[in-house]
Amino acid sequence: MNFDEKIREDRESLIEDIKRLVSINSVEAEPKEGMPFGKGPAEALLCFLSMAEEMGFQTENFDNYAGHVDFGESGEVLGILGHMDVVPCGDGWICDPFCPEVIDGKLYGRGVLDNKGPMAVCLHALKILKDMGVPLKKKVRLIVGANEETDWKCMDYYFHTKKVAPPQISFTPDAEFPLKHAEKGVFQYQLVTDIKEEIVLAGGNAYNSVAEYAYVLLPKELKAQAEAGIPGWTEYTGCRYETCMENGRLKLEAFGFAAHAANPAKGTNAVTGIMKAVSDLKPGNDLGNIAEFYMEKIGRNLYGEKLGVALEDEVSGRLSFNVGKAEVLDGKFILSIDNRVPVTYKCQEARKCVEKGLEGTRFRFENPQITESIYVPKDSFLVETLMDVYKEVTKDMDAMPQVDGACSYARALDNCVAFGAILPGQPDLMHQKNEYLELDRLDMWMKIYLEAIYRLAR
Repeated sequence: MNFDEKIREDRESLIEDIKRLVSINSVEAEPKEGMPFGKGPAEALLCFLSMAEEMGFQTENFDNYAGHVDFGESGEVLGILGHMDVVPCGDGWICDPFCPEVIDGKLYGRGVLDNKGPMAVCLHALKILKDMGVPLKKKVRLIVGANEETDWKCMDYYFHTKKVAPPQISFTPDAEFPLKHAEKGVFQYQLVTDIKEEIVLAGGNAYNSVAEYAYVLLPKELKAQAEAGIPGWTEYTGCRYETCMENGRLKLEAFGFAAHAANPAKGTNAVTGIMKAVSDLKPGNDLGNIAEFYMEKIGRNLYGEKLGVALEDEVSGRLSFNVGKAEVLDGKFILSIDNRVPVTYKCQEARKCVEKGLEGTRFRFENPQITESIYVPKDSFLVETLMDVYKEVTKDMDAMPQVDGACSYARALDNCVAFGAILPGQPDLMHQKNEYLELDRLDMWMKIYLEAIYRLAR
């Protein structure tokens, strides 16, 4: 259908509603009574539901864990999943991230991309369909969570505690176009060894991020050797190194580049940088042995070959291997590992490979966390319909369904895929400072989502 006139009429109202949502600091905080994820996520959820009620839609709030917006009466449901919580902002913003501003045609603010902007677009798409009186055979339900950025308790509460029936078909506008028809398994675990001596070494801060900084304290006698080794280490690892003296010992620092664990090749791992240096300096004892293990079984390897976990399939490619964190805790040295497992394998198959690879070493496997992969066939009604919409609206006739290593709400349901909202060529600033939405992209977003909802629900 031709929605162009209605999109133009609605544009300024849409922008104001995005600003209204983004103005709420919805970073997860300490729970309060009736606010399981803190004040901000609850307020943002209430704001979204209030907007929908102002437009004449039926809404329901599930104890500030999640909510939904309904359009239509049919028993069969098309679901659109999104979230109102956001990640912390950090420093260095061009404006206050919770006082959204338009600068040079770009709307700056935390959440304009992830995920308040896209969900506001989908809500306004429903408003246009309602105002136009477009007949639909399926009920359309916007399902909105309040802690997607952490542990998804919102979806667990909604679907399992409250036992809301899942939609028969769904998408989430929380990734990139054209479409993600499969998402790899997320397999996180720790490699642990006991230590008898004092080790001061740390790097990284999360499983799912390439470690951008690491440091180690070494005997001061290694200072000259370390400084001489820096050019070679930089060439090998890509890290920048610095040295200084701290409490009579040599402090060696490695500076890498952060990236998502699903794409470790886009980053430079500082833990690997430190381990390469320590293995070459050969300090002996526990520290030296640990560095030798690291370089033998991990090193610069990004696909698990050295540890024997190099799984691969035709659908989704190779397993990714990321060291997100290194730390010393309670007499143990711990490496926190993130693998994204090809979709035709179970994470337990990867576990068996890792445990076999550790045989004969000082390290053991501990604390597995598993989220299995999802896969919706390319020839399914859902994928084919959304791909047809995308191609016809954008004229990108060569676009193909993609596989992702990230973890979207598509995993919360069967028959759900990630569909947008980042367009090819659009900067992906989700989770980064100065997150912005180019306002001239809004019309394209609206055209795609309006047509998608219409075709899936008609």
